[in-house]
Amino acid sequence: MNKADLLDELRAEIGVVSDNCHGQIKELYQFVCKRLYEKVAGYQSVSIYLTNEYSFFCYICHGSNALPLVIPFGEEILSLGALHAGVMMKRVGTRLLAVAPFYRGHQLIGELVVQGNLQDEMDDEDLSLFHELATLFERKVKESYY
Repeated sequence: MNKADLLDELRAEIGVVSDNCHGQIKELYQFVCKRLYEKVAGYQSVSIYLTNEYSFFCYICHGSNALPLVIPFGEEILSLGALHAGVMMKRVGTRLLAVAPFYRGHQLIGELVVQGNLQDEMDDEDLSLFHELATLFERKVKESYY
């Protein structure tokens, strides 16, 4: 299966789970991280980092996470992603890190963090999927508050 078809299949699976999660955003986070890690060979780690008053903390992770479990604001790529307010990618050592922040209004809720190896480069198709997932998380977070 080519990459575009694989990502479309993942979109469909995630859409079904999203429609059935009924405000259970934590189940959606878990499913997304697990499926992306299991299905896309180039993804070494898929995580959701949420925020508290002073830092990002790893809420869920599948795979080999090269980032610390707690990251103070202002450090690492997660803060850059939040300032950028969009999906971004950066090479860190032997990995590519992609971050996709998601918000409730102007408040940063967290970030989808995908770590891949350099041989299986992430491209625009991957970044588009990460953006769609961040938008989905924003919508589901909003629904869970109402």
